[in-house]
Amino acid sequence: MEWVIWLISLIWIVWGSFAILYTAQTRQAAERIMAQAGRIPLGAVAAVVGILLIVSSRSSLQAGFIFALGLLALVKGAVFLWNPKAVYDRLIKWYLEETSDQTLRFFGIVALILGTALFSWA
Repeated sequence: MEWVIWLISLIWIVWGSFAILYTAQTRQAAERIMAQAGRIPLGAVAAVVGILLIVSSRSSLQAGFIFALGLLALVKGAVFLWNPKAVYDRLIKWYLEETSDQTLRFFGIVALILGTALFSWA
């Protein structure tokens, strides 16, 4: 199951790099993806990624940390699917319209660091 961790880490590294280097284009791509996909498919993807991280955490060097990331992704997916008090809509509006470029770059840095850590721990 190491390949699952590698795949997820490479996606995070690519997204983080693009968010740092091409902030406006990354925001536009995220807006297109979120508009086309919708709440339920994105919640399902987050839940599936969480389950995959939980299952594949046993084959890694830092199983506890990867298990915790999987739980967080699973909770995120559940919240998106359940959508209490329209939290999904508020979060998407905040992320796409109200965040500054520095905040998106910070998220890119966090994704790049997490992706690199996951890649090295797989």
